[in-house]
Amino acid sequence: METETYFGTRFDNVRIELTQGANQKASGMENASVCVVKIPNVNLPKPYKAPEVWNDLTTDEMLESFTLDTEGKNFFVIVKKAELGIDIDVPVGLIDQDETKYPGGFFEHIKTKYGYAFSVDTVDVYTLIPRFEIGGR
Repeated sequence: METETYFGTRFDNVRIELTQGANQKASGMENASVCVVKIPNVNLPKPYKAPEVWNDLTTDEMLESFTLDTEGKNFFVIVKKAELGIDIDVPVGLIDQDETKYPGGFFEHIKTKYGYAFSVDTVDVYTLIPRFEIGGR
């Protein structure tokens, strides 16, 4: 049985765009991202590491940084958005996924319990206006 580990990081002051209709119309694809989060690449809570670098870190080093990948392992949760009436706290830090505690996985648990959870399907990094843009489904 494979064990998954969740390394939660909270980003404040990000721009959230629920974009399902606009992205589907623009791209013509039904599986287009339904939510885009724009994270300013300044004053981050932890340094970013590319997935191929991050995967080779020790657990302690992983806790001190974050990564973004589209391999189906990363997800994000909207925890505060007044327009949607969202103001929740989700776990951050290190959590081992235990199938008995989180049947179906930790992402499914978070999605069911809190809603507004999205699996990362696109990651773009911009330098002119430094930011990460993460699309999710």
